[in-house]
Amino acid sequence: MKNPRTTTALPRLSTMPLAMLAGLLTATPATAATPAAAEFEAITVTDERSREGAQIALDAPTSAGSRLDLTVRETPASVQIIDRDTLRSRGLTTTQQALDSAVGVTAGQCFGLTCYSTRGFSGTLSLPFLYNGLRYPGLAMSPRGTFNYERIEVIRGPASVLNGFGSIGGAVNFVTKAADGVEEQELFTSFDSWSQKTVGIGVGGSATEQLAYRMDLSYSGGPHGSSGFVDRTRYDYYHASGELRLAATDSFTATLAAESIKDQGEWYFGTPHRAGRIIDGSEQNNYNIDDDRVAKEMHWLRLKLEQRFDDSTALSNETYFNTENRYWHNAEVYELDPALPLVRRSDFLHIAHDQELLGNLLQLKLTGPLFGLPNRLVLGYDLSRNLHQRDSNSPFSSAANSVDLFDPVAGQFTTNSPFLPFRKTRLVQQALFIEDYLNLTDALKLSLAARRDWIDLTSDNLRTATGFDQQWSGDSYRAGLVHDLRPGVTLYGQWSKALEAPAQIVTLSEAQRNFDLTEGRQWEVGAKADLPRKLGEVTLAWFDITRSNILTRDPLNSTLTVQIGEQSSDGIELAVALRPHPQWAIDASLSLLDARFDEFNERVAGVGVSRAGNLPPDVAEKVGDLWLSFYPDRDWRFAANAQYVGPRAANNANSITMQSYTTLGASVSHALAGGELTLRLRNLTDALYANRSYGNSGSQFLLGEPRAVELSWHGNF
Repeated sequence: MKNPRTTTALPRLSTMPLAMLAGLLTATPATAATPAAAEFEAITVTDERSREGAQIALDAPTSAGSRLDLTVRETPASVQIIDRDTLRSRGLTTTQQALDSAVGVTAGQCFGLTCYSTRGFSGTLSLPFLYNGLRYPGLAMSPRGTFNYERIEVIRGPASVLNGFGSIGGAVNFVTKAADGVEEQELFTSFDSWSQKTVGIGVGGSATEQLAYRMDLSYSGGPHGSSGFVDRTRYDYYHASGELRLAATDSFTATLAAESIKDQGEWYFGTPHRAGRIIDGSEQNNYNIDDDRVAKEMHWLRLKLEQRFDDSTALSNETYFNTENRYWHNAEVYELDPALPLVRRSDFLHIAHDQELLGNLLQLKLTGPLFGLPNRLVLGYDLSRNLHQRDSNSPFSSAANSVDLFDPVAGQFTTNSPFLPFRKTRLVQQALFIEDYLNLTDALKLSLAARRDWIDLTSDNLRTATGFDQQWSGDSYRAGLVHDLRPGVTLYGQWSKALEAPAQIVTLSEAQRNFDLTEGRQWEVGAKADLPRKLGEVTLAWFDITRSNILTRDPLNSTLTVQIGEQSSDGIELAVALRPHPQWAIDASLSLLDARFDEFNERVAGVGVSRAGNLPPDVAEKVGDLWLSFYPDRDWRFAANAQYVGPRAANNANSITMQSYTTLGASVSHALAGGELTLRLRNLTDALYANRSYGNSGSQFLLGEPRAVELSWHGNF
């Protein structure tokens, strides 16, 4: 049974969507028929503005929501596509900015990584990243820039039936620009008031009638890089991606793709606070050590072979290879010392991760009648082997030291523990999956998906010469109905079950080896509709998620960890894209959430303390976004945006609160030299706010960007 909230910001939401759905559907007359075709041809857009703004893209295919190339409208789930034109027109040059603009999502650039929260969940276990639809058990590696990507797909809610263990709260899929044969030369450059700069170059086209190519190179960085305004920070981010696509015959294609990311610099880990408030004069200080460093590299190589036997049968095989390396050397935790104005620094962490992943994904797609009804089916087998080694100065035994709050003297890394090899793991994963989409009638479709995962982990402690072997297996499911209530109006409902490992599996300790998989279950209903007279599109979703078998302290013995924890959330997400006039575009979204720990215990001063009823950290119960665009003519564009994020807890105890905030932005663009020149203002009111917390205690906040000015130019030739 769910425990009541100790403090409730809004009522339970389970009865609200029905009235909203009724109002939506009665107000929406018939429009154009919903497309039923499963195949889509590339569209060449000559006027870039024709695709900007007011587009939820209901009829775009998505790889994040389905392996059957279903459109967003056909998928019985909440899927959002942020395409390259949206990224450009809104100035979303970083992955943080892109995800922060998504419906019901809050994101922050936390120490060089993109961290995000949605539907009441945060963290890499419940919210993984995918690369071109491929998932890997990576550690703290995420892209920073967006130039190399064709689109970013956000699926909200459980998705492990598609991607394997994890994905209880959602998943993000980064899709690189593809070799589609379209001739294009693309240039982008930007510079802002923090001296951060971005340069991107892209080239695509056809070498022969059979061979298409695409290559993209980008760089971003600056002397005040990882968080712009913070002292003693910098970063250099390099991103290269390319693809060759050979159409050897009308029925056989081979695609070779590569992607490399290198990200290095000196990072900001947050600002200490007093009872949730930042002290004046400390907001731009960096309390990290002087010799801090984070260096990350990731490389992908993919070969995909596709054979279409006839109009109803297609076979594909994708072999992929990935390497990832991370070097970490920082003082990470800062707390206000009782002897103000001092800041006590601790957690001097020196860590290196080296990872090598080799995998193969085989898929068979069948299109044809089933029981005399139109049907689409995919069967697949996924096999991968991941080798991982972690070196560190663990157990991180180092004395805390203090620096001045207003004038910190950085100092050097200090630790009593040597940097040594620590743990080596071998992870073999296998999965069988099936997804089916059956047209019961012209208007009613049944979507079914199931996946069986097997994991075999071998872990060796290189310091103690001990180790263990452990195996897990489990099933994920999704069952959904999609009903075209009338042309242009679609209702859907789904039930899904997802699984995730009890910890970051490649660093699993022997003490965690016997825990079962964490389980997530979700109910979701919603509507996706075209507005009358081609005014735009609207989506509405209600969901209820329960995550169980969470690791928690034994309430009877705080020294023991047991798997009895539970977390739940339910909420409503509304998105509206309007084009009330050819010169105006309006995009708005609102998310209302009720999230809580139903059963969860922590060890505090040697005593187990219940957190039941508390809000999970970094989760906002209210999030709203608004984007306005005005096109007076073909040469000018004016835009403005606003975001509201409600209060969030900074720790499991809910003893520290990050205050709500509202940010405003504006931009003006003008056609120049065959491209578009844009002057953009971010955080117009110079609001001081925290977008993330850091550390189990919530002792420090990662602050958002102050007011900034950016000048950029983008051209396609």
